[in-house]
Amino acid sequence: MADQSREDRIRQRAYELWEKEGKPDGADLRFWEKAMDEIDEEDQQKDSSDKRQPAGTGSAGA
Repeated sequence: MADQSREDRIRQRAYELWEKEGKPDGADLRFWEKAMDEIDEEDQQKDSSDKRQPAGTGSAGA
């Protein structure tokens, strides 16, 4: 997933959402925006978990 661009990820998610809802006509912007929100939220969660240090790896007591 790291080599996949943000836009590609959004496009794929929007398509999945569109299929899941029965492929309605004229809703492309709604699905794109929902996909964008979901991808941004995933990226924020990943970034915040990447910043956390595992227990015992800090400098306390060193």
